[in-house]
Amino acid sequence: GAPAPSEAAEEEELVTLVPPETEAATPKETQVRLGIKTMNLFLNLAAELVIGHNQFKNQLDRLKTYLPMLNANLKIFRDTEDYLNNLLKEEKRIQESLLPLVEDQPGIRESWKNQIENLQRVLKNVKMLQDEVNTLLHTFKENSKTYDENLQKITKLSNELLNEIMQARMVHINLLFQRFHRPIRDLARQLKKQIRLSIQGENTELDRALIDELYEPLLHIIRNAIDHGLESPEERKAAGKPPEGLLTIKATSDRNQVTIEISDDGRGIDLEQVKASAIEKGLLTEEDAARMTEQELFEYLFYPGFSTARETTLVSGRGVGLDAVKAQIEKAKGDIRIYTEKGKGTTFSIRVPASLSVIQSMLVEVNGHVYSIPLMQVEETLNISGQDLLTEDGKYFISYREQRLPVIRLNQLLKIRQAGTRPLSSEGDYPLIIVQDEGNRVALLVDKIIHREEILIKSLGPGLRRLRYISGGSIMANGQVVLVVDVQQIISEVWKGREPGEPAPALNDRAKADATPSQAPARPRRRRKVVRGRKPAALIVDDSLSIRKYLSSLLMQRGFVTDTARNGYEALELLNKQEFDIMVTDLEMPKLSGYELIETLRYDQRFQSFPIIVLTGRAGENFRQLTTELGADAYIVKPFKEKELFEQMEKLIDYQPQ
Repeated sequence: GAPAPSEAAEEEELVTLVPPETEAATPKETQVRLGIKTMNLFLNLAAELVIGHNQFKNQLDRLKTYLPMLNANLKIFRDTEDYLNNLLKEEKRIQESLLPLVEDQPGIRESWKNQIENLQRVLKNVKMLQDEVNTLLHTFKENSKTYDENLQKITKLSNELLNEIMQARMVHINLLFQRFHRPIRDLARQLKKQIRLSIQGENTELDRALIDELYEPLLHIIRNAIDHGLESPEERKAAGKPPEGLLTIKATSDRNQVTIEISDDGRGIDLEQVKASAIEKGLLTEEDAARMTEQELFEYLFYPGFSTARETTLVSGRGVGLDAVKAQIEKAKGDIRIYTEKGKGTTFSIRVPASLSVIQSMLVEVNGHVYSIPLMQVEETLNISGQDLLTEDGKYFISYREQRLPVIRLNQLLKIRQAGTRPLSSEGDYPLIIVQDEGNRVALLVDKIIHREEILIKSLGPGLRRLRYISGGSIMANGQVVLVVDVQQIISEVWKGREPGEPAPALNDRAKADATPSQAPARPRRRRKVVRGRKPAALIVDDSLSIRKYLSSLLMQRGFVTDTARNGYEALELLNKQEFDIMVTDLEMPKLSGYELIETLRYDQRFQSFPIIVLTGRAGENFRQLTTELGADAYIVKPFKEKELFEQMEKLIDYQPQ
């Protein structure tokens, strides 16, 4: 039956809510509910508007570069006019002086007359061209001024629109925190514990998409805190503590990061018990445990099935399920830390990006390509001398804060190098970025550190999602695609034994890849693709319009159906929409190079035996070797002979030339 009124009142008093700091009331506005998908659609459309505007501005800026050329041509026309005028005067003077000598030769006089008329005609045409160029120049300058004024207005409006839509995704974190009141009250009743609940920072703003993603992992931590963190009233009195345990849920923000702390003033986590459990399960030796830091030992709490609790309950078990908690937080691009003091309490600190749409990033350059490294994972930037590089078994290390950190060369890892791998010189200086994840660090070697910038994250297309070590993408103001480096995956492979750059076990599910080294999918033995009853389809990938047109015309004459792409990104989009029998691709292209395109295709089961011919101006053997390693079937150097191209094509596909 229902509890007596006195019992119910006692249960209600088990949880005391600490009143939040009062803030000035804001007038209510009419609310309109929009789903996350709709908000994402609006955000992408606004981003496309900004990008389209910026691309138009860049095109206009490029047109302006022709102004000096037009001015120079105008001067050439004026000089030519002066020269022709002088030539005409000189011709007339010579003819007049020689006229007495040819009075009886009408043919010569007629010829001279024609010369004068021809010169006058040329002079007239030059004057007309000069006037047209002058008019064009004047019109261009006038219109350019109008375009600039309109572009400034569009810039302001499009940026405001984008910012407003991004802000509309943000909600107060209290929307998440208020969902914990009832579970906390129910747990307090069930466990007969007295809890003083303090919620702080409820007006901190967070991306609406994160509210649902964070609910389950945070609730699990709260359950652990109440069940195994906070003592019973009797235990607390015996320990000299007030019978009411303090549970604090606090949110703070710093730039584009939100930190959520769940703290209790309970018994804390027994570090020695963590060591003992890890050793007992064979995860650690006593020698290793003695050398580990507190944070390194706490990482074992996130190991699947790890627990220090002697008894598990229906409510929770300290450490039970924390692997799932961590996985969910990492899915939200966040990280988690534990701070504890025996007998005084524990704090779980969760750090996530405030917005899933925008991140603070460090932009770097690697072989002419720009990449983004999340600032959240950047610990420090360094510029070191080659003499400070340590080498062992062909690998590089640096000494950093009494640690030896592996140096990872991003150009090799991302396979965007433009030449063969060369050892680092002891004479040079090298920019390094120290990145960390879960307390583990590596040094990323880049060509140049550009600057910090807030970037808008866009979802990757189906082809780009298969790229290793890439977690997202963005498009800069100039229309350039910038890929976001997956620091977490790089560090995970370094510290779990896999050499960075080894083939991933499965491109479609990198996060679930086993930590042991694995081989890339084996390419099926090459067989000529047979095409009958239809025209063979070829995809041509090159950033040069003239090359695309020439190859397309050439192949169509041989009975092919062709389609073209300006870069690897466009090629992946086409390959996911329609079927092709063969691809001819360049290597050096913007947005996504031929190297990255080939590697991406070879890790996709559908394209492991897809015929690929490289057609490039790179004649070096190192380029040929690299593309062969990535999976290209043939390598042809520009300028090329038609016969060579068709011989290679006939080796790869069996078709009937038309």
